[in-house]
This record gives sequence, C-alpha cells and structure tokens, in this order.
Amino acid sequence: MGNETTRVVSGLVEAPNRLDIAVLDLIDDESVSRSWVQRAIRGGKVKCNGTTLTKPSYRVKVGDRLEVTLEPRLSQLVPADVKFGVLFYDEHLAVIDKPPNLVVHPAPSVDGLTLCHGLLSRFPQISTVGSPDRPGIVHRLDKDTSGLMVVALSSTAYAELVSMIAERKVKRRYVVAVEGSVSAPFEVSVPIGRDSRNPTRMAVVPYGKPALTRFLPLAHVGGITLLEAELLTGRTHQIRVHLKYSGLPVLGDQTYGSRTSIPLAPRVFLHSYYLAFEHPITSCKMEFVSCLPEDLMHSWLKLGGDIIVHSAFCSGKQGQD
Repeated sequence: MGNETTRVVSGLVEAPNRLDIAVLDLIDDESVSRSWVQRAIRGGKVKCNGTTLTKPSYRVKVGDRLEVTLEPRLSQLVPADVKFGVLFYDEHLAVIDKPPNLVVHPAPSVDGLTLCHGLLSRFPQISTVGSPDRPGIVHRLDKDTSGLMVVALSSTAYAELVSMIAERKVKRRYVVAVEGSVSAPFEVSVPIGRDSRNPTRMAVVPYGKPALTRFLPLAHVGGITLLEAELLTGRTHQIRVHLKYSGLPVLGDQTYGSRTSIPLAPRVFLHSYYLAFEHPITSCKMEFVSCLPEDLMHSWLKLGGDIIVHSAFCSGKQGQD
C-alpha cells in the first residue's frame, strides 16, 4: 500500500458551535472520533479564517471558514481473511453483501479487521483505487447494517460511481423494522447534523445538511411495521435518524431506538436489500437483491411475522441486462 498525500478539507461553519464539533461536521465521517479531532486541533492542524487554533473548545461562528490538514501517513491496511458475499464482479466493480458487525474501512477510532482488509485479499487490484485506507469504497454501511454495497475495482469506475451516487443515479433500498404502525407510504425531508447534546450522534437540526428518505410499509405484526426505505441522499445514520424523528424507532437500535424497541432485535433491524444502477463503463443495467439475513428473519418470525416476507426479498433479479 502507498502513502496518502496531504490534503486540506475546508468549508464554512453552518451553525455556532465548539471548534471540535464543527470540525467533526466538516469531515462528516462517522468513523472519525471526537478525541481524534481534538488531537488534530491541539497539534495545529486546524485553521479558522486563516488563523491556527489549538483549543477544541473555541467557539466558531456561522460563516467562519475552517481548514483541516489531514497529514500523509503510511497505510497499515493489509490483506486479511474477512468473510463477505460477492454477487457480481468484473474488472471495474464488485457488488458485495456485507455481513453485520463489520466496519467498512479503517479509521483513527476503529480497531481490528474491516471489510477493506477482506476486499484487498479478494481483489488485490483494489489497492490503488481511491484512498489507500479505504480502497474502492464509494459509499458505506454502518457497522451493524448488513447488505449490498457496490465497490470500485478500477480508478475509472471509482470516479464515475462517486459521481453517480452524488447525482442520485444509484438506487439504494433497505428493509427496516420499526416500533409503531404505518399504513401508508410517506417521506421525510428534514436536515441532519450533529446532535448538539451529544456530538457522537446525529439528529434532525435546522443547520444540518438536506436529507430525503422515502418509506413504504410492507408488513405488520402487532405494533411492529416492516418498511422499505429508499435513500435519496446519503447522510450518516440517515434512515435511523429520520425514523426516530417520525416517532418510529428502529428495532435493536442501541443509539436511536426506544427502551422498548431495543430488545426486539439482536442488532439494528436494517438491511440493504436492493441495489440498482447503470454500469459506469458498459452502461448495462445492473440490479441486485439480497435476502433478509438469518438473524433478522429469525427476529421477524419470533415477533409473529410471516415467512413469506423472506421469499419476497429473494425474488429479485441478479446481474445485468
């Protein structure tokens, strides 16, 4: 693996806040911890309006320009045996099925093996695609979230896929179980940003970034609803935050769930089951479906749900036209 080049992330402050929290929001990466940001500030890596600041508690104002220098470092990422499913691959991209309890890529606040370690082992050519510490990664899933991801295997595909996701040309749908009854489709379009009371969490806040999610009810059992969620934007924890805002906490969600919803699933009941896009090189239409994983299916059946739901998720087409 090679070295990262020095890069500067810059942007304007969108809400008055502590410097460390404002930097966290600017970097917008859930795998970067607040303590890491505080060390960077004390190390002189952050400027505000051209002046180096070293106190994480400094209060920034709306419109202040922040610059964060991310120093080059030798990547410690090496190939390792990490299990994940592969639904499709060619010389340019792979569609993989990520298991739960697996972090996607290394970060200062992440220990242990990640999906990227396994990708390097399965697809060695990915080492020069994108960032050395997150090769081929064009979008992420939370650690506890399972399901489909597209990974770039060539630099050309990487650039195209990043652009396609930003332009909403990649369709991403999830199945999620919530506490509460939903009888009709709905959408949530409210901004998401750092929670001022707990900066490690996200929340619906007036100064946040625009976020749009569409929801469709699929099945009901008792006071539980199984929903399809379609991401129209890709904010950190977007589905879980939008559902909490809507009064529909996700089952098994230790961060955003309710006291009664957390024990109802072994982990966050959220699975990326559908992925569709046009191949960035060949222009072929690609469509993939991932069955509801065994742990979530068992949880659904234990709640009194119907096995037919499992068949519905497994009936989609795999591959390309």
